[in-house]
Amino acid sequence: MPARIPMTERQRALLLALPDTETMVVRYHGLDAEDLSAIGIARTPATRLSYALQLCCLRYPGRHLRAGELLPAIMLDHIADQVGVDAGVIADFARRTPTRYDQLAAIKARFGFADLSQPVRTSMMAWLTTEAMPIVDGRILLGRLMDELRTRRIVIPGISVVERMAAEAMLRAETDLVAAVDDTLDTEMRQRLDTLVDDKVHDRQSRFSWLREPEPRVASVSLAEILEKVALIRWTGISRVLIDPRYEPRLTQFAREGVRYTAQAFQQMRPRRRRVILLATLRELEATLTDAAIAMFGALMGRAHLRARKRLEQRVAVSGREGRDRLIRIATVLETVSRAARAGEDIGAALRDILSLDMLDADAAIIRRTAAPHRDDVLSEIAAEYRTFKRAGPQFLQALDFHGRAGTATLRNAMTVLSDLDGDWRKPLPADVPLGHVERRWQRHVVVAGKIDRTHWEMATYGALANALASGDIWVPTSRMHRSLDVLLAPSPGATLQPPFSLGDPHAWLDQRAAQLDSALRGVARNLDGRDAALFAGERLRFPKEQKGDDSGGDEGRHLTPACYGMLPATRITDVLSQVERWTGFTRHFGHVSTGLPPADERAFLATLIAEATNLGLSRMAEVCGAGSRRALLRMQTWHMREETFRAALACLTDAIHAEPIAAWFGQGHRASADGQAFYLGGPGEAGGTVNAHYGRDPVVKIYTTITDRYAPLHQTVIAGTAGEAIHALDGILGHDSNADLTALHVDGGGVSDIVFATMHLLGLDFEPRIPRLSDRRLYAFEPPKRYGRLAPLFGHRLNRDLIVNHWPDIERVIGAMRDRTVTPSLILKKLSAYRQQNSLAAALREVGRIERTLFTLRWFDDPELRRTVTAELNKGEARNSLARAVAFHRLGRFRDRGLENQQTRAAALNLVTAAIILFNCRYLGRAVEEMRHRGTAIDPTMLSRLSPLGWDRINLTGDYVWSDNLDLDANGLMPLLIKPLP
Repeated sequence: MPARIPMTERQRALLLALPDTETMVVRYHGLDAEDLSAIGIARTPATRLSYALQLCCLRYPGRHLRAGELLPAIMLDHIADQVGVDAGVIADFARRTPTRYDQLAAIKARFGFADLSQPVRTSMMAWLTTEAMPIVDGRILLGRLMDELRTRRIVIPGISVVERMAAEAMLRAETDLVAAVDDTLDTEMRQRLDTLVDDKVHDRQSRFSWLREPEPRVASVSLAEILEKVALIRWTGISRVLIDPRYEPRLTQFAREGVRYTAQAFQQMRPRRRRVILLATLRELEATLTDAAIAMFGALMGRAHLRARKRLEQRVAVSGREGRDRLIRIATVLETVSRAARAGEDIGAALRDILSLDMLDADAAIIRRTAAPHRDDVLSEIAAEYRTFKRAGPQFLQALDFHGRAGTATLRNAMTVLSDLDGDWRKPLPADVPLGHVERRWQRHVVVAGKIDRTHWEMATYGALANALASGDIWVPTSRMHRSLDVLLAPSPGATLQPPFSLGDPHAWLDQRAAQLDSALRGVARNLDGRDAALFAGERLRFPKEQKGDDSGGDEGRHLTPACYGMLPATRITDVLSQVERWTGFTRHFGHVSTGLPPADERAFLATLIAEATNLGLSRMAEVCGAGSRRALLRMQTWHMREETFRAALACLTDAIHAEPIAAWFGQGHRASADGQAFYLGGPGEAGGTVNAHYGRDPVVKIYTTITDRYAPLHQTVIAGTAGEAIHALDGILGHDSNADLTALHVDGGGVSDIVFATMHLLGLDFEPRIPRLSDRRLYAFEPPKRYGRLAPLFGHRLNRDLIVNHWPDIERVIGAMRDRTVTPSLILKKLSAYRQQNSLAAALREVGRIERTLFTLRWFDDPELRRTVTAELNKGEARNSLARAVAFHRLGRFRDRGLENQQTRAAALNLVTAAIILFNCRYLGRAVEEMRHRGTAIDPTMLSRLSPLGWDRINLTGDYVWSDNLDLDANGLMPLLIKPLP
């Protein structure tokens, strides 16, 4: 007998539950004229109502009405109202079992209902087998089976029967897939796949485990090792296996499981299943490693430029220090020459007396080089970095299959030349070496005195390749992040079809925005004379400084927060999470990667969550919490904690925070803000970080978090310490699963670009950032600058209307793909931002963005309320960062994770725990406010907006990670407040 579909008992009970909401009963239990005619045959009100109830129950949920079953009141009233009888008469019918069976037979005969007999079951199993292949979640298949049975008017006999049918179909589908895929493998492929789990890299590590090992350190040897892993995967021959598209969803599920299996677990599987899961896993690993190789290549090129810049700066600094001495020597030389000439002495002898001729020649050479038309730049120092690319560069080109647009033909020819040369300087450059891809800034270094400087030509080619990969002009089909834009923007085959996305007529849109832009510019220009003269000085807009907010709340505003928090019960973080779990059930979203079931041991799971969030680590947590061994916690982390499970659980807490009455005072729930928080790296993690001078000399990563104006976290992601931030804010706005309806976004300047402005507006969002050095930004208009009087010096070029119109369909496609979640916004925006100005699509988006940025700049200048709102919302994010810092304090708050995936898990756990603390505070602060009012304390409602649910003084975050078995709770499941007795 096949296994049952993995479900909780609650999920199983709901499958055949009677409808208990108005929406459901209206949808499923409506009666038409034919139904009422059949019902009217019954003689008494009780039999008419019972007839209607049994008919409706057969239609939905599709089963018999059970004897003595308790009916939802809303269902009973809805059906009784349609029949025209009193719902109370059902009590008379409940005692007459024979009549109920007679009616049931009559209903089946009249309306065509049939039982699930063996012939019908055989037919349904054939249908199920076809349906099951592309479905990986048995609950979905079970739902479809029940819907199909209702459509065919086949009575569902009981949940266990249909559950076994669905489970059998799922098992058949998996067996058929394993057999079909394994049959496509030849003997050599099978042997090589088995070799991956049987052979060892060294005594304690299999080849398969080595393939999954992260390579965070930026170095040419790391790139070589990644490429070696890619080569090992290709050696297995999996790229030659043709996969039926119907199998893709199940193979994706196999890959999710496979990346978590150990080599020992693979060895214990049946051979055919092991090989198919390995094949699916290797396909995913190939894409992951290809992305890692491309990222490592780009990082090496970036590091080469950074090192070259540092060498140039050091040389300039040394030259500056030596310059004064050199000028003094030259002055001495000139004085000596003049004096000797006037005295008729030997000038040469006089010069040799004060300095050597060699030093004089060196000074002359330095002066001539400094005075040359082309000053030294970063590229003059780049040749020293060639040693990194001499071997790694050709290996990179030979290992991956590069494709590109027609405009990259010259670059691809140059890549072929480099691959053929293979770093061997004994091979000369071909006579027709490609030069069309060399950027202008490289040309004087590449072509010197009419000859090709090979070192600079190779470095220029590698630099052009890195830029082309970043922008999408060149792509690798086996990559996940660096595929062609056409593939990235196309919906996946199994995706739900969305209605066509349209931005409307471009001419109408441009007319409306041009009129609004012209009106706003002329309005500001007219009002300049009436404004403070200092606001327009030096041909720049000087934005007014915000006045400090008044303390209109007086003592009440200052004392409300400590008074409320003083009433909150002191508790441990463990008990906080347990209470939040009871309120929301957020752990049910952490389904097992194979079964989909929630964690069986709640405390072990919460201990794992706390260990990740506080940076304590699983080993230490297992020692102090008593909830499970390190292996038990590791199983929770491995099988339950994934990006999609964290996203669903966070959405659950976000909705719960928004539903708290006190949260309405914090904001309307329609605004969001995003901010990056730097975390230093330590131990093995240091190699994976970048140094951002703003945070010192230690490597960092940033957690970029989006929260709503009610302090509810929406999303988080880990980005490099030097990465631009604003493009990731859209990931949070478009990628969350909560019910928050957001219309405005605030960010703090990092990474804000014209393309981001364009994207936000076209997605229907008000983008209101705090832009640093806004006074230095240009304004843009469709009309000549002189039309706007004193503002004329502030304008850049005139906006290109035709450019926007010509690329409107492409813009629609990009924006639609983001809206439909076909592509991650940050991924496509990074590619578009990486384009050079001559790329027409990127240029068109920049033009749209310049319209929106100009309008925003004028609003910022004129609207003090906007400036205050943006500042207040951004302050919420910064305050939330303080809470996150307090939670993640163990190990000096330094992340020691080697891989990005582990860092993402830690960041998601930290965000989820802070959300739980915020929800806990919201609920108890609301009770505290009500208690204060009940005790006669007058509280101005406007003062509630000054409360913040970010306090943690009453929560023990450190060290004491045990659960209270006998927590003192009231009838509502809440701990009592700390209330001083009235005098």
